[in-house]
Amino acid sequence: MRLFRRRAFARDASANDIATHAAVHSGGVQVTAIFSAIALVFSAYSLWETSLKQADLSVYATGVVTYERDLSADEYIQPAGGFEVFAVPITIANAGARDAPVLALQLDVSNPKTGLSARFEATYTADAAYFAGTGAKRPKTPLSALVIAGRSAWTGIVLFYPVNYSNGKALTPVRKVRDFNDQLRKKYANESIVSSSSTSGVTMRIEKLPDDMPERAELDAYRAKVLNQNDQVDVTLKVISPAPSGWLDRALAAPVRPITFTLGMPDIPDDRVARGELVRLRTAGGRL
Repeated sequence: MRLFRRRAFARDASANDIATHAAVHSGGVQVTAIFSAIALVFSAYSLWETSLKQADLSVYATGVVTYERDLSADEYIQPAGGFEVFAVPITIANAGARDAPVLALQLDVSNPKTGLSARFEATYTADAAYFAGTGAKRPKTPLSALVIAGRSAWTGIVLFYPVNYSNGKALTPVRKVRDFNDQLRKKYANESIVSSSSTSGVTMRIEKLPDDMPERAELDAYRAKVLNQNDQVDVTLKVISPAPSGWLDRALAAPVRPITFTLGMPDIPDDRVARGELVRLRTAGGRL
């Protein structure tokens, strides 16, 4: 074809003629080089977005948060009044290309009115059957570490259980509280003491005792809860991921931003909550 035929120069063609011809036709080579460079850039970008981009996690929570006090644990573990439990619907999205491990989820809860604060950790996941059951019959599944694949998301209802309180005695097992109550009954044998037991552990009401009785504060500490009737609490939800291993990962990795919000307990009598009833909390404000 003439289009691809190489041009023949006359034997007497000067060097200027040959140079002029090469300069005119070199424009096609330059255009080809430009298109090749553009294609290379797009290929590199596509490789970055589909395979090399660092994991980029974001966490979201809805305002449908449920609270209960789990009374099903053994008396050697369960605190007086049961474990406080927050059931939070959570979505974790990964906008990066690499898989992202999630080691734990933490819920830091603070009650401005009482000054009590607590840290909760994701312990179980639940489904619709959890909200249809009662007490120990509420099914739940132990939560293990998560791996969020690139360009995907994980969604679940997470049950958060307390691991520590600013008041260290709030997690004292029921059995030890019972022993303390027995000591009080012996010490104040001549006073008016009313003691009762229930499935939630041992509760104690003391009447006609001196206001400066040193055991009062300890009894209150054993029964302390971070959320009570008409209380509001400030909540921070955090995602815990493993630390980056290499210098490049450390340079490119972005920390997962925590989310904060405020929850309010409705005007529900404490005895109903103490029986293990589920309570839908109010979302009073913050960022969800």
